[in-house]
Amino acid sequence: MAAANPATSAPTSGTRPMILMGLMMAGASSVDTLTATLLPITARHFTDNIAFIGWLVAMNRICGFLVQPYAAWKSDSYNGAGGRRRPFLMGGWPAVFLGVALVGALPYVTSTDHRHTLPILAVLFAANLLMQAAVDLCYGCGDTLYGDTFAADELGRANGVRMIVTTICSVAMTSLFVPLAEVNEFWPYAGALLFVAVAFLIARFGLRERVPLRLPPSAPYHPFKPLLELRDPHTRKVALCGASILVVHALTEMLHALFVTETLGLSLTALGGSTAAALVMSFAMPYPVGWLVDRVGPRVVMIAGFVLVALVEFAFVFWVNNLASLTIALVIFKVAWVVVHLPMMPLLFHDTPVERRGAIFAAVQTTRAGAASVAIVVAGELAAFTGSYRICYLLAGIVCVVGLVGALRLTAPKRTAAVPAMA
Repeated sequence: MAAANPATSAPTSGTRPMILMGLMMAGASSVDTLTATLLPITARHFTDNIAFIGWLVAMNRICGFLVQPYAAWKSDSYNGAGGRRRPFLMGGWPAVFLGVALVGALPYVTSTDHRHTLPILAVLFAANLLMQAAVDLCYGCGDTLYGDTFAADELGRANGVRMIVTTICSVAMTSLFVPLAEVNEFWPYAGALLFVAVAFLIARFGLRERVPLRLPPSAPYHPFKPLLELRDPHTRKVALCGASILVVHALTEMLHALFVTETLGLSLTALGGSTAAALVMSFAMPYPVGWLVDRVGPRVVMIAGFVLVALVEFAFVFWVNNLASLTIALVIFKVAWVVVHLPMMPLLFHDTPVERRGAIFAAVQTTRAGAASVAIVVAGELAAFTGSYRICYLLAGIVCVVGLVGALRLTAPKRTAAVPAMA
């Protein structure tokens, strides 16, 4: 399907484009899974320096702070032959493919004698930087493209379909390709390459992009320029909600494995089993919640989500003490996480000026990525000081209250059309 005339194309509608967009963004999700699972193992072939390996993994967060906002902001004013966001995606996905291939192949094309040399470490760092920066370029343009592609009363369902598709991708990566690393460590990289190739083909042949007739003029950029958008009170409140959601997720996950194995004294099998039980909700919840967002509005659903997540976080602090309570808490957390997280995209792009969606997304992304980075450092220090991993859940609960206050102060978005009954 070729790109439509940017001046005349109508809003996209229906399940098929939702699935296609979800499959495209699954390419980025596969790289995130790869970074969390195989990248540290690959890096150990070249260095025993844990700090260096930590920096390799941290590039995922750093690029999320620097590259995503830039890509979204820059694509606002771009209008090339391929569209507004699509040219960035059609260049970004091949760059991701190249970065993944280089990182995965490096152990096989480098002799053992040369692996620990400075030039090879520099190549590893550069290949990983390419992979992380390119995937965040695709995130910045791909996320913003949702606001350009779907009508306001379909964004909830579109985001729900995306969550389901990316969860399927994550399950395929962790249950199929990552275990194959026992046979050959390139298999997980091959899995990511497959998803990235599909993402490129969808960007090239499967997208219809609408470009507004009036675009903002191109202007110089610096990393904190998007924060000028926070002068608008509504954007500030949305950024507060977005930052709270991302911080809560980061705090909940950062030391969860140690909480389960050391504080509760459970096995890795118990950790995996309880996580798998919660994962079922990632398939069952997104579409109904997305339909509800389109039906009653993202603000109402997000408020309910913050209340639910806060209750679960405090349950981790004061109630969870065995496998049964852990599993119950994780299942409810997954439900609550979908409820609080899914409305973020509809809230961000509902009533947003079409020509400035990227700039507003950049402001929110810069705020929440910076807040998550600071929160992780602070929580780590407090956990070390108190000697308890439960402090992370306590902080997450407090952040939920902050996010709830921000959500309550939001003005309900204007309704633009009636939502059809859920199929």
